[in-house]
Amino acid sequence: MRAIALPRRIRAFAFLWLIALIPGPLSGSARGNELGLSTGIEFPQPLTLGVQYKTDALPAWVAFYKAGFFAYPFSGGGRSVSIYSMEIGARYHPFLNGFYVAGQLGFRKAGVTVDISNLKQDGVSLASTATASLGTVYTGLLLGHEWRLTPKFSIAVDAGMQFALIHSGGITISADPSLDDGTDNSVSDQKEMRRISGLPVPQIAVLRLVWYI
Repeated sequence: MRAIALPRRIRAFAFLWLIALIPGPLSGSARGNELGLSTGIEFPQPLTLGVQYKTDALPAWVAFYKAGFFAYPFSGGGRSVSIYSMEIGARYHPFLNGFYVAGQLGFRKAGVTVDISNLKQDGVSLASTATASLGTVYTGLLLGHEWRLTPKFSIAVDAGMQFALIHSGGITISADPSLDDGTDNSVSDQKEMRRISGLPVPQIAVLRLVWYI
């Protein structure tokens, strides 16, 4: 008999339900109030630090706050990339085990600076740097799972999407300050970068470590 291939969305949904039914030691009603410190390797924010809190009055809910900053200068010092963000939200454990659905509200600012002083006309530099920046206030929805390895330590993963609520962006090309004629050749453009800043962005926590205190 020929096997029937299920649509990809149905297979993904079934996989998530299997994860949801995995028993775990996270069941919170017996643990009372808990405060946890977390650090995560994530996308688009490479590294985050945060706190999370659960009260025995609402054993299925975990409130959290996290923030991150990342900056990396490239060779020569004239090129760099940076991103920082902050988020606040809640995770809901419908089965009182490790599986959860999370909702959040956050802000993200990202920028890239490139040295373009090698662009010259008649031997004269036309500009010094080009900077692209994106700023977004967003909401997010995620699915994840937390595994309690010891009473004081757990690991978690999750994935979802960020959706822009308020967003802005721009590209600025700064004139070379060494020019002698005093002409301001700076250029600023916002339209295209603002559109890019409003696109949905996937969010993935490759690994999050939680220490309970």
